[in-house]
Amino acid sequence: MICEGRILEKFERKSITVDCRMLKILDAMNYHRIVTIDKSDGSLILFKEDNEYDFFDEKDPDPMIQIIAYVGIKEVFTRKSRKDELVTFFRFPDLIGIELTILEIVHRYMEEYPNTAFYVDNGYTFRKHH
Repeated sequence: MICEGRILEKFERKSITVDCRMLKILDAMNYHRIVTIDKSDGSLILFKEDNEYDFFDEKDPDPMIQIIAYVGIKEVFTRKSRKDELVTFFRFPDLIGIELTILEIVHRYMEEYPNTAFYVDNGYTFRKHH
């Protein structure tokens, strides 16, 4: 079973580079093995822990973590997020086995951008309370 998570934020109709926000956070967490694949509707960010293996080596024991950074309005999928005008900025396609890493990323992101929410596909939405 795959469990997904999303960082939701209000779309402000201005051009922002959402993948740069995530790259700053990953850099602060000392993730330097990062591959970014740009697409028309966003970017796919792949990253791993630093070790002696090549990035795509199948023998590497560290999991490759994926983040999809969207540009524009994508995936307004719940009534509550539609009411709050929240859209998906980042999607974590698979949380299994990397929960603590994703939790640290979400915590740091919410420290920097407090008006966001983290939605897990089991129906729970988490917000930072001041």
